[in-house]
Amino acid sequence: MEKEIKPFIPFCKEYLKEQLDEYEGQTHYACDWGYILTEGINADGSFTYSRELAKDYLKEWWDEADEYWDFEQANFGEHIHSPFGNPEAYTVCMVIEGVNRLLSKCELIDSNWNDEIELTEENIALLKEQVDDLSDDEEVF
Repeated sequence: MEKEIKPFIPFCKEYLKEQLDEYEGQTHYACDWGYILTEGINADGSFTYSRELAKDYLKEWWDEADEYWDFEQANFGEHIHSPFGNPEAYTVCMVIEGVNRLLSKCELIDSNWNDEIELTEENIALLKEQVDDLSDDEEVF
């Protein structure tokens, strides 16, 4: 059975919302939550656990992959991973930055950027609502 590949922003929104519940009760600076929520895939170097599936994601996310390529050069001065040489790592980097950018557009995160936020049940519900309110056409790179 072939896996449905969601467009990039809906994928990041869904991933972000799924991860929030796993961190209930933890407290971190608002600016760090995107990295915290993606630390598992960052450590693993993959969310697909398949080079071929990661390439399929890149095909679906081709425009965003191009935008991320430019973003990476502009912000880091170099390209960390090649989408051709290591598509799993490249897609992970895209998702990390996508989640970070989406979270930064949520009022709870934006208005508390330099403050610690605990992921209480109420804050999780609020963040999920704010993520849902973001457009699936958000520009993140």
